[in-house]
Amino acid sequence: MDERQSDVVVVVNQKALSRRYWGVMLAIGIVAIIFGIIVLANLWSSVRLVAILAGLFLIFAGVVQFVNAAGAERKTGKIIGGLVVLIVGVVLVFWPDASVKTVAVLVGLAFLFWGIVMAIAALVDRGEGWGIAAGFGVLLALVGIVVVAWPGPTIAILMILVGVDAILFGASMIAQGFALRKA
Repeated sequence: MDERQSDVVVVVNQKALSRRYWGVMLAIGIVAIIFGIIVLANLWSSVRLVAILAGLFLIFAGVVQFVNAAGAERKTGKIIGGLVVLIVGVVLVFWPDASVKTVAVLVGLAFLFWGIVMAIAALVDRGEGWGIAAGFGVLLALVGIVVVAWPGPTIAILMILVGVDAILFGASMIAQGFALRKA
């Protein structure tokens, strides 16, 4: 019996993959900006609501990081950043009765770590639009530092930071989407 071994070669066209995902990134960016505007327009005074909204945003952002990693050559940083943000988001959604300081520290650490990973991944990849992604990563890390350094802010300040972060994230995703479209 003659057994033949077949080799399968998969060819990935990076430009075709980029063209397919640019619209998804653009849509996610628009949704994130709308979420940020809604958060800024409705500054509630409930820690529970802040925790749930921040958690939902972080879950959404973590999933986006995984989607973003699918089209990247170097995925490790984006996957790690997405995983950390996703875990913190799940903790906040399922433990919404935490104190203001606990919510602030969790959100701040998530922003700090996510911003650092985003900036490093952009610097390492040096792909289309890497400077914008690195800049937004640095801004995100700075927002995280502010939240961690001042863990007792009022709910309104925390909501403002979450809203601003959502808008920055959305703007970054839109910029990256257009950069992928152009690539």
